[in-house]
This record gives sequence, structure tokens and C-alpha cells, in this order.
Amino acid sequence: MFYSFELEKYLEDLLPPREELLLEMESVSLEETIPVVTPTVGHFLELMVEVSGARDILEIGTAIGYSTVYLARGARKTGGKVLTVDMNKGRVERASRYLERAGLGDLVEIHVENALKYLPKVTKSYDFIFVDAAKGEYPEYLDLISPLVSPGGVMVVDNVLFRGWVVPGAVYDLKYEKMVTAMRGFLDRLNHLPGFKVSVLPFGDGLAIARKCEV
Repeated sequence: MFYSFELEKYLEDLLPPREELLLEMESVSLEETIPVVTPTVGHFLELMVEVSGARDILEIGTAIGYSTVYLARGARKTGGKVLTVDMNKGRVERASRYLERAGLGDLVEIHVENALKYLPKVTKSYDFIFVDAAKGEYPEYLDLISPLVSPGGVMVVDNVLFRGWVVPGAVYDLKYEKMVTAMRGFLDRLNHLPGFKVSVLPFGDGLAIARKCEV
């Protein structure tokens, strides 16, 4: 988080009360250091799916399914479905159980594979694509995903401000240099991507929102 814990907590406190299942998933992710979106980002994803009316939804990076729950709740309101892709079989199995407990299992298809190998085989387009996977691979994801966004569709990418380290002059451990450089390059390319309108929102760890212009 590149801004204060107090601000993040304040934003979280503004949200509607979360169900016990989501609270359990938050606790598990914290205890086991499993990366998931913040509650504010999850709430935003659900709202974005609902407002955009997205029916075909793709998620890259399932983890234990925390963000998937929010996406599926949005899909339930639009009559849509979610396809989520992750290569970690153990986490995906846990995600499946959580989704069933949430009553959302019938709205989600889980595909266990490396997304970089899976995406080149995709032939359909999606109304809404959410990316929360290996940060160093974001530039590669951009090449593979941008053609899959339907005209008028939305792509949302998490962690794009990378703890604020993408800001010129930021101080960070040199072991993160490769990822910081990759993220800066990704943001530059995304903001100049033909046919997309882009905005970056500074909450959570930074969200990039890109809408594909309608032809």
C-alpha cells in the first residue's frame, strides 16, 4: 500500500458490512500471505461489472477466489458468467470450495493453466477482463488481452502503482527493480494503447481502468 493504512481502513469502513465468508477469506489470505485484492477493490469490481452490464467476464489470477467472488456477484446481477484462470492447482481448489459456499459456483468456470499459455488459444471476446497475476508479466498480458476486450468492454488491472514505487524518485530495495521497471513500461504502453481510454485510480495498490472504444 503506497498510502497510509489509516486511509485504507477509512475507505474500508465506508463499505457495506461484508459476509462472514469474505471475512474468513481475508483472514486466510493475511495469515498465509496469499495476495488478494483489498475489500475496496473487490467492492469496486462488483460495481464495475454491474454498471457496465458485462456478461462475459475473464479473470487472470484466481488465488483463493476472493476477487472472483466479487466478480461473480456482479455477474449474477447482469446475467453473466466468469471464467477465471490460474496455474496454482491447490489455490484454485480452495477457490472452488469458497465459490460453492458463496452460492456462486454455477456462475464461475475455473481453468487451471499458465495464463500466458492459455490466452493465445482464446478466440472469443470479453466484456470485462480483470488482471491480478504476476506483475513482471503484465507487459506480456497486455499484448494478449487487449485484443480480447469487446468494443465498449473494460479491462481492469490491479497493483499498477506497485506500492508507489513506480513514481520517479521512489526509494525501494534493488531486488524490485525489474518489476518496477516492467510496471512503468506497462503503464506507459497502456496509456498509449490505440483504441482505449485509460484512467489510473490511486486506491488499493493502484487500479488501471481501460475501456475499449466502440467501433
